[in-house]
Amino acid sequence: MQNCDMKHTMSDDELRRAIREIQDRAHDARKRGDDVAAEELDRTVRGYQEQMAQRL
Repeated sequence: MQNCDMKHTMSDDELRRAIREIQDRAHDARKRGDDVAAEELDRTVRGYQEQMAQRL
């Protein structure tokens, strides 16, 4: 099996869906009291939001 190092660039729609999903997961983590996981998810969301902003 060959290892492939190509990265997938998400479409705008994929980024929007990912942001919504990860925000929901961060919210759930906070409800469970898992602030560490919530902050990590928030960082991911901010990165995706930055990608979206660069595309505008």
